[in-house]
Amino acid sequence: MRVLLAALLLIISLPGQAFSKTGHLLICDMAYQLASEDTRLQIDSLLKHTPYSGFGPACSWADDIRLQPEFAWSSSHHYVNMRRGETAVNMAHCPEQGCILSAINDMQQRLVQNNTDWQALLFLAHHIGDLHQPLHVSFEDDLGGNRTAVYFYGLPNNLHGVWDFALLKQAGYETDYTKAAKLFNRLNAEQRLSWQQGDVLSWANESASLTLDIYLHYRPGMLLDDSYMQRYLDTLEQRLLQAAVRLALWLDQSLAGRAN
Repeated sequence: MRVLLAALLLIISLPGQAFSKTGHLLICDMAYQLASEDTRLQIDSLLKHTPYSGFGPACSWADDIRLQPEFAWSSSHHYVNMRRGETAVNMAHCPEQGCILSAINDMQQRLVQNNTDWQALLFLAHHIGDLHQPLHVSFEDDLGGNRTAVYFYGLPNNLHGVWDFALLKQAGYETDYTKAAKLFNRLNAEQRLSWQQGDVLSWANESASLTLDIYLHYRPGMLLDDSYMQRYLDTLEQRLLQAAVRLALWLDQSLAGRAN
């Protein structure tokens, strides 16, 4: 039974896997709506050089290409790891090949220097999304929760997979398209102003704090059901909104007023 569970866990969530397409779609669609008109025009111009017709779907590109040899360098840029016993991350946690902290800063600089760099746009958007999924700021020894074991509504999963896609799927975001609009309409001006404060490191440490709380309540093989949804769904939805607000801000700073 344990061997079968381990095999299923590997199928469900490969190491380093990011927010599901649904999560990135939600974040980028909301960020697009929050961005200035000039920024939206520039995004639309850049998307003409991609296979995608909209910003939301395009934000999964960094996952779509990560296994291609020419993009192997980006593999470590989807997460940052702490050691057990640590409670926060800093730039020293980035290995030589980089991590999500350095990647976000690097991609913004690429975009500022060249506003036709559509790859920098899509990397930046994707990584800001991933930064707000708590288990992308997590522990190296279990690959950010990929080596944990849980049952989510009776099906084998792991903590990383639960936070990447299972919570959103269970909440209906994959099938009920009105939920995205309802989530967006919950955002108010006070929240937007508050969440624009800080920087990549402080946003990462918000995720680190959430990760510590998630592990505090974790037991190997535990059953996750309605009580888990009640505990964490609001938190996950807030992280989606925070990611959207912050992405819109960074896109405005990088692209606004530069549309061709």
